Amino acid sequence: MDNIVGRLQRVFSQDQIDLIIGSLLGDARLECRSIGVRYPVSARLRIHQSDKQREYVFWKYSLLKNLVLKEPRRVKTWHDPKRNKDHFSWYFHTQTFPELGELYHYFYKNKVKILPDSVLSFVNRRALAIWFMDDGSNTGSGLTVSTHCFKMADQKRIVAFLKGKYDITATIVKDRDRFKIAIGKYGMKHFVEIVRPFIIPLMEYKIVIPVTTSPNNQRELRSATFTS
Repeated sequence: MDNIVGRLQRVFSQDQIDLIIGSLLGDARLECRSIGVRYPVSARLRIHQSDKQREYVFWKYSLLKNLVLKEPRRVKTWHDPKRNKDHFSWYFHTQTFPELGELYHYFYKNKVKILPDSVLSFVNRRALAIWFMDDGSNTGSGLTVSTHCFKMADQKRIVAFLKGKYDITATIVKDRDRFKIAIGKYGMKHFVEIVRPFIIPLMEYKIVIPVTTSPNNQRELRSATFTS
């Protein structure tokens, strides 16, 4: 994957590359657009989030704006007949690039997203924060990352990556009939220290940590205030 990252760097800024990789590990997807003689495939990046994540979509748009032709748009995703309520979401996509087409070959196998063999070596703190903003959750006593779509072997690679690169202790926990990554209370503070400088205000609720604030040892939640 070193070669494709080098080619991405000739077209996109480092901030954009971090966003692309972090988003692809999370909720974003690549869409193949054309097949040509010079390039085997070209693709575009699609960002799509729920209505309540509108600010997050526009934040991503602000970083990718020079690659996009149209601003994010709001669309109806489904109608709840029981409540007679429409549900909406926001999306935008980049222009089509052959470099994203090359990246598609790494992230997809038989049109299904996978965890590329060497992608984790390119996950810096900003990309990790974007991945967490996409797929992370706060349980009140720890953090989880929705890695359900990845195979067990790939989730073990993620656990090893977090420990090896960032000294973050994570485990794989069962979530109904699937599995996801969990970071307990002992690793939570360290994880927050790493990603906090890159978390946008809308997503700060995801890095709320429990602290002891009374003689009775009662637990309450507050936003972490670490400096970069």
